[in-house]
Amino acid sequence: MKKHSLRQSSIFLFVVVSFILLTGCHSNVGKPEGTPIKMEYSRLLDIVDCDGYRLVTIADPWSDTRVLHRYALVPRESEVPSGLPAEITVVRTPLERLCVSTSVHAALMEKLGALDQVASICESKYILNTAVQAEIKKGRIKDVGSGLNPNVEMIAQLRTDVLLMSPFEGASYGLLEKTGIPIVECADYMETSALGRAEWMKFYGMLVGREAEANQLFAEVRDNYNSLKSLASHEKKHPKLLADLLSGNTWYMPGGGSCYGVLFKDAGADYSIASDKVSGSQPLSQESVLLGGRDADVWMIKYSRPQDFTYASLLQENAIYNEFAPFRQHHIYGCNALLTPFYEEVPFRPDILLKDVISILYPHLLPDYQPIFYHPLAE
Repeated sequence: MKKHSLRQSSIFLFVVVSFILLTGCHSNVGKPEGTPIKMEYSRLLDIVDCDGYRLVTIADPWSDTRVLHRYALVPRESEVPSGLPAEITVVRTPLERLCVSTSVHAALMEKLGALDQVASICESKYILNTAVQAEIKKGRIKDVGSGLNPNVEMIAQLRTDVLLMSPFEGASYGLLEKTGIPIVECADYMETSALGRAEWMKFYGMLVGREAEANQLFAEVRDNYNSLKSLASHEKKHPKLLADLLSGNTWYMPGGGSCYGVLFKDAGADYSIASDKVSGSQPLSQESVLLGGRDADVWMIKYSRPQDFTYASLLQENAIYNEFAPFRQHHIYGCNALLTPFYEEVPFRPDILLKDVISILYPHLLPDYQPIFYHPLAE
């Protein structure tokens, strides 16, 4: 019995030690060593500077107990460390020919000075960034079709070294996974704070060899954001804010725990209409929104259409809008995302949106500021 127990204990110890080694950083001698790179706001990113590479772990936004993906960022001139677990995707950096599936990440590459490393993009017709559009018109950046169903053959022919894709719960990438091209899952949109999402630029900077530029840009965004948040925090009155519009019979607005919901509150708004427990888009009935937002002080709407909304055209969409105080008092501010680069700019420059919102809620705090995205609705 003693020999059997000793053998079981030895096996158990071997399994535990092996697990520890496999879940830590791996050097060539198999020792778990590395220096964590501090993330100030992101709750999904974990980056460790290991011997010869960076280990990046992305938490699963839809499960507290799972990892979405793990990457080993290995410099092109270095050998891939031995002993890396099979579930870790190796990415050779800096990237040279990446495919970007969203306009927001394409715009970020331009900000970081890495646009020449973008070889292809999905759905280029929706991109407003002039520098990106210029490269598309020249034919240097190719359009590889829909973000949900891109042209796999074309992506392979372009010698793509990495795909930047936005994941969703239970996502499968189909034929793209069979190409062997590493897929970087851009889960930044699932962060629960504006600065948390913006901080992902540090990771993207590492991918394209623009780490210093990304760190500098993030520091600027962070300082601007926190300074503006502090400015609004001294106001004692908190105007009630209503957001967005009906779609069919459902009113979709940012959850109180989402990036935008938190930003509204950082601007000093009473955003109690949405639940703090919802971190994504919150579907609400028109009855519940009418009950909670009929007496709102300000209404901010975001939409995409060829012509800007007016009070008259908004009322034609749905007569219920006339039931809300900000409609009758003309306190509606609109952002036409089809004509304004809201989705390209705001995720990594939330400080600009925060300034817009504060200027609307508290005009006396920023008397000379002209909002970038939101403007008073015309008659």
